[in-house]
Amino acid sequence: MKVGILNTGNIGSRLARAWAGAGHELLLAKDGEARKLAPLLAELGGRARPGTFEQAASFGEAVLFSVYWPRTDAVVDAVGDALDGKVVIETMNPLGVNEAFEHYHDHAFMRDNSTAEYLQQRLPRARVVKAFSLLAAPVLEAAAWAQSPLKANVFYATDDPQAGQVVRRLIEDAGLTPINAGPLSAARQLEQLGVLMHQVAAHEYDGDADLIRLGLAVLEANPGPVIRERVV
Repeated sequence: MKVGILNTGNIGSRLARAWAGAGHELLLAKDGEARKLAPLLAELGGRARPGTFEQAASFGEAVLFSVYWPRTDAVVDAVGDALDGKVVIETMNPLGVNEAFEHYHDHAFMRDNSTAEYLQQRLPRARVVKAFSLLAAPVLEAAAWAQSPLKANVFYATDDPQAGQVVRRLIEDAGLTPINAGPLSAARQLEQLGVLMHQVAAHEYDGDADLIRLGLAVLEANPGPVIRERVV
């Protein structure tokens, strides 16, 4: 599959490695200094090449939209209609930044919206799928789970079942387990779950520094649930 990556940052670079290893063709775009792609391109060899946002959007049958949330509109404007009809994998969280460059969740925005729904509004002819938003970049590699009895789940949400199947395959190709979370509106719950993970990192672990170690997984009881007759 041809995959365009907007933008090849912490998340995009990890997924680029996984997808190149799975045999996909990649065109990488960088928001900022494109020269920073040089080490990754050298590592991937002929499996990836650089380009502009518009070129990456035009190239990909599926396109990873993994930009800094405040940069969303600028990147959408840069690609124009190149994402029409494409499967667009949206990884963002609604994070603002204050004058001290401290990030925070935009709770006012989150009450009635999600980054995925906003992107779908901006790209009405694209096939938006929310995914990869709950794992920090350092655990978006199969090697991070090598000693774990379970692989982390990647929850995805979309209104387009066929696009969802494409993303399932790409999640599996990244060495992780796909979980269908339902329609695109479920992105609101996924983004709220991201807030919960910050709370867990702060109160159960050693603060947000440990957030990069955490993942979620859905477990099935084995051999099964224990059902008891109710006594009335």
